[in-house]
Amino acid sequence: MQFNLFRLNNNSNFKTMHKIDQNSLTTNALFIIPLDEMIPQDHPKRAILDKLPWDELVKIGKLAYTSDGWKDKPNARIMVGLFVWDCITDDTTYRNIEDDFSFNSLCAYACGFKNIEKRKIHHTTLIKFEENLGEENILKIKDIIEKISVDQQPPNSKGRITSDTTVFESNITFPTDTKLMEKVRLFLVNDIIKEYEKQVDQSYRTYNRVARKDFLDFAKKRITSQKQVQQIRKKQLQYLKRNLQQAEEVLKGLKEKGILSEGKTNQKILKRLKTKLSIAQQIYSQQRALYQGEKISDRIVSFHRPNVRPIFRGKAKKKTEFGVKVQTSLMGKALIIGKFSYDNFHDGKGTKESLIEIQKKGYPLKEIIGDKGLSGITDFLKENDITDGIEKRGKRKKEPPIPKKRFARERNRKEGSYGLIKTVFIRGGLRAKTDFGDLKKICKSAIGFNLRYAF
Repeated sequence: MQFNLFRLNNNSNFKTMHKIDQNSLTTNALFIIPLDEMIPQDHPKRAILDKLPWDELVKIGKLAYTSDGWKDKPNARIMVGLFVWDCITDDTTYRNIEDDFSFNSLCAYACGFKNIEKRKIHHTTLIKFEENLGEENILKIKDIIEKISVDQQPPNSKGRITSDTTVFESNITFPTDTKLMEKVRLFLVNDIIKEYEKQVDQSYRTYNRVARKDFLDFAKKRITSQKQVQQIRKKQLQYLKRNLQQAEEVLKGLKEKGILSEGKTNQKILKRLKTKLSIAQQIYSQQRALYQGEKISDRIVSFHRPNVRPIFRGKAKKKTEFGVKVQTSLMGKALIIGKFSYDNFHDGKGTKESLIEIQKKGYPLKEIIGDKGLSGITDFLKENDITDGIEKRGKRKKEPPIPKKRFARERNRKEGSYGLIKTVFIRGGLRAKTDFGDLKKICKSAIGFNLRYAF
């Protein structure tokens, strides 16, 4: 029995299937279609990309090329397009952006290509572009997108702000005193003393095995007493003091013999070792003071991220968080990033500083809604004739100027925006290894949020 490829049996109720146009399968026939015709005009991402002021963004992007150390600089329009594409996609890696650039038509459209053509870029190029772009220029791009988002909001939403603070957690292990000192000690022994002791003609007894065994024996215990904690801390302080002295001698010997003094790479290595040694000395002095019963106000909790601080939030599940505290405001659907810091600043003071910055940017400011943590800015709101929608502590003598239902609705929307940012754009916390990386990730998440939800 023979079967027709496009026609079923006559007894079947199915009609003839559509045939494929053979002309569409000829070589290069598909690839001569311009991207403007291939991508529908009502596609959500294309509608976003068409509204952006590309000339203004490219002008900022060209500032990344002021350094003479970057040869074969790529086209600024392509790099800015990749930067924007990275913002509007979900939390992804630079390698995925590399694949999107080669195979995704929408990504090509974002980069300014007119037709489908062969494209290839290495993921490190985008990393280098962002590093050369710097903190100031990334903030400029964020402000441009932010202003467009505010302008897109309906008239009844402009000037009405819901403000709150949150913490974007850094991806660090939960800090304990013993774990922190062990990390410092291992770095000093493995990366400084053992690495360079032969070059300075020295041989040091580091007690590495004994110190490691003492730490692991303590870490394996499920229940520990205060006496045991004090004993292991005392031992670790003694090990750390010895290794600090040895590391200082090694770096002094490297300087005297001129080792690691020639070449940019060697100078970077030497600078890094000196910085790490300085941080290790600070941690030792702080831990020694804590062991003696003193209080430390500016305590280091991470050796590799020394600027990260414990931020007490008082939440039921997690009372203390470690990361960047950020004040944000929601005007309609537009997200405005205010003050951000590793320190635990007061919510009211941070909001006041952010509102002053909003006024400087020329955004309308009519009313503000917030929880009890912002109750300290009441006088500032009266002076600037702004409707006070801050939840007051205790009982109110009069009804609030903003209805309770609208207050609750706006507060729920604000909490929802945090959920979107933390589940879509910053999944798993801030994984950057530098402070600039944290700032860049927060700015890119704000850009992506505004482009995807405020337009």
